[in-house]
Amino acid sequence: MQQKLLVSPETLAADPRIASRALRADAICAVAGVPRLAELGPRNARFVETARLRDPLQRVIVLREALEHGIRILFVEVASPLDAALLADDLPGLVHPVDDAPQDDDALHAVNVVQLLRFCLASAPAETAEALTGMPTRHVPRAAMRLLPQDAPVRRMHPLRRLLGEPSVPVYLAVGIYSALRALPVAFIPQFHGSLLVLWMIDILTAVPYTWGVLAMLFAPRRWIRMLATLTTITTFAAPYVYFWMHGRDYPPFVVAVIAALTIASISIEVVKYLQERALRRRYRSARVAATVRMMPVRITQAPESTQTTAIQGSPVG
Repeated sequence: MQQKLLVSPETLAADPRIASRALRADAICAVAGVPRLAELGPRNARFVETARLRDPLQRVIVLREALEHGIRILFVEVASPLDAALLADDLPGLVHPVDDAPQDDDALHAVNVVQLLRFCLASAPAETAEALTGMPTRHVPRAAMRLLPQDAPVRRMHPLRRLLGEPSVPVYLAVGIYSALRALPVAFIPQFHGSLLVLWMIDILTAVPYTWGVLAMLFAPRRWIRMLATLTTITTFAAPYVYFWMHGRDYPPFVVAVIAALTIASISIEVVKYLQERALRRRYRSARVAATVRMMPVRITQAPESTQTTAIQGSPVG
């Protein structure tokens, strides 16, 4: 149950197939369509064998499994540049390298599930429709739902039920509840002379822009977006407090203490999220070969008869 509710990005980062490589975090986020590595975990990322993606019949089965479970990104380990080229020929434009492995070494590639759906619908519509028959759409991403034909033989779930299955809903719900309740204690402060309804509306209307601003401020690829996000974050964070102080005076010390505590708590949460993302990106960039055991095939040779011993030659593959 916990794995279904939580993304658990540290669990994915600790996977030997991830931990043993030096990966490009930005490339992984771009393929998955997420701004932060913290949004990827075992619940929405999956490893798949190269052979299954190359086989047209197995490919649509992989697609069905990924869509049904809300998978965003498929990781594929390829054993050689030749295998990577063959896979790229079978899935043109869909296979993206995400690590810096040497050309003669195995490498990790990634495939976006929504792009895979678009490709399968165009290249093998009949086989794709057959594979998706009866698939519940509760965890299917919205972008994938828009690609599905109206007559697709899937079990379409009620929009409300699909919404409750979105992993981001609990986060925004928590932000919404916090924003809705934050203004209520003000009703018991006689020194406040403003409108409680206006203060409450400011809290509600700034909740989503504030959340976007924090994410974009830290991880947006373009500088002007980060600057806009910083301005948005500061404005939306300060707006309710500015209104509160403009419409009251002579607040008791405990009110100032509570506001200071809320401010420190909000900043601390964002700092923790930022540090978590930085730590994840360091882990993805740092190859930890010791996390996995990948051995070369062992070659056994017979020693001279005078020694009557067997020599074993082999070495780990880094």
